Amino acid sequence: MTTDESTPDRRTTRRALDVLDRDQDRLLYDGDNHRNPPIRPLSDGFGTYREALVWYQAAGIRTLGHVGAVLEPQHMLPLAGVLEHLVDASDPESQYVRRRLVERLDETCDLAYRQFRERATETIDSDSDREGTADGYEKNPLNRPAFKILDETQASALDSLWVGFKDREALGRWVRSLSAPTNGEKPERLMERIVSSPVMLEALLDTESREALSVRYRFAIGIIMPSFFSAARSLNGSERSDVETDEDPGEFQKG
Repeated sequence: MTTDESTPDRRTTRRALDVLDRDQDRLLYDGDNHRNPPIRPLSDGFGTYREALVWYQAAGIRTLGHVGAVLEPQHMLPLAGVLEHLVDASDPESQYVRRRLVERLDETCDLAYRQFRERATETIDSDSDREGTADGYEKNPLNRPAFKILDETQASALDSLWVGFKDREALGRWVRSLSAPTNGEKPERLMERIVSSPVMLEALLDTESREALSVRYRFAIGIIMPSFFSAARSLNGSERSDVETDEDPGEFQKG
C-alpha cells in the first residue's frame, strides 16, 4: 500500500496480538462458545474429561504449545491429582488449584505473546479488514488462517479418537491423517506401537465400553498431545519454524 501526505498510513501490527490476547482470556476466564467444540474456561473447571481434553488441545494453539510446560500431560491423566481438581470439583482446595494454574498459565500466555509479537506483522488497508476485532470475536485463532486450520484439524482428530474406530482400516486412515494436525511430526512408528499393544488396539476399535474410552483418553493425552503441542510451536505469524526460546515457565507447583 502506498501513502502520501493526504492518505493516513493504515499499517499496524496490533490486530493479531489483540486477537491472541482475547483468545487467551477466553482460555483462562471466559470460555469460547463460538469455537467448535466450545472451550470451557480453566477458572471454572470442567464437567467431564472430554471437556478437559478439548480445553487442553485448544490451549496448545493459544499458548504456541507452551501449556505443556506448566500443565504437563501427566497432570492431565486420571488419578494424577491435578486432573481431579479440574473436573467436577468445587471444593475450596480444587478452586485453589485452578486459581494457581490460571496464575501460572498467565505467565505462559505472556511468553507466547512475546514470541508472537516479533512474528505477527500485517497491513490493514480498509475498515472492512478490521471486522472481527472490534466486536470482541475473531474466527481465526491468533488472526491467522494457519492456526485456525491447525486448531480445527487437531480438534477433529480428537473427535474421531474419542468415539473409536469401526475397524483396523479406519484406524490406519486416522493414523495417516495425523500428518496435518501434527504439522508432519506425528509420533514415530505410531501404528506399529498400536498394533503391538493388544490392549491399546482393542480399546481403539471398541466404540462401546467406558473402559475403552478411558484408554483412548490416556492415549490422547500421553501420545497425541505432545505432537500437537510441537506442531503449535512450529507455526508463527509468518508461518516459518525457525524461532526457538530458552524460556521455561516451569512446572506446576502448588503453593
